[in-house]
Amino acid sequence: MRLLIQLCLVFCVALSCKQQTETGFLKQNTISLAQPRVIANKTLIDSFVTIYAMLKVDDVVIRYTSNGEEPSLNSEKYKQPIQASKPGIYKFKAFHNHWKPSKVTEVELLKKGISADAVLWHSKASEKYKGQGANTVINQTKASLKFTDNQWVGFDTTAISTIKFNKKTHIKSVTISYLNDLTSWIFPPERITIFINNDSKKEHILKPLNQLVDRKNETVKIPIETEVLSLKIQINNLQSIPKWHEGKGQKAWLFIDEFIFN
Repeated sequence: MRLLIQLCLVFCVALSCKQQTETGFLKQNTISLAQPRVIANKTLIDSFVTIYAMLKVDDVVIRYTSNGEEPSLNSEKYKQPIQASKPGIYKFKAFHNHWKPSKVTEVELLKKGISADAVLWHSKASEKYKGQGANTVINQTKASLKFTDNQWVGFDTTAISTIKFNKKTHIKSVTISYLNDLTSWIFPPERITIFINNDSKKEHILKPLNQLVDRKNETVKIPIETEVLSLKIQINNLQSIPKWHEGKGQKAWLFIDEFIFN
């Protein structure tokens, strides 16, 4: 009888340990790592930009790509700060043997552009979100993801400005940076029209969003390829927020960061 009781106790202990191990394994492999924190000392490249990535978890490995693709276990391992000299989208992802991989953290680096000489605004920014004045969009300084950053200029209507150059300058393209922060009713532009020297124009219509997306600093690049003295840039905000959003039917906010001329 005593032997039977001992055998039962051993079986119960073994079963309990197995269940705890399986439960621990289940928890570890169903919970994702936090996203790595990524900091770039600047995002406009003149010579190089230094990128730092970090996640304070024992035995974690951060891997990254510089071609816009999602990192995998075969991607480059982050070992020390990266000195990036080429523009592109740098993506970082954390991996661990006992946890699901993290979501991707990304930073977009852009080539520092040609300096414009002046900007004349034909529409008025919000008093709350007027940036650092008229030249905010040509000061070659990128904003953070916070819409309260004073490198953003916010509008609740169409934003229209004229960019002037003191002499004819060959411009290959214009890159316009804007904020996606849909929970704050800040949407991408609906349309961007660029009037070149008052005698021709380029137009770009953006694809509307059909669901909530992560907050992000986005860019759109519009080809110019001509000698330029002035560019009139008209950025139309979304006039009616779609039905799937809580602000349906209202005008969307438009937040602009930087105009980059290459």
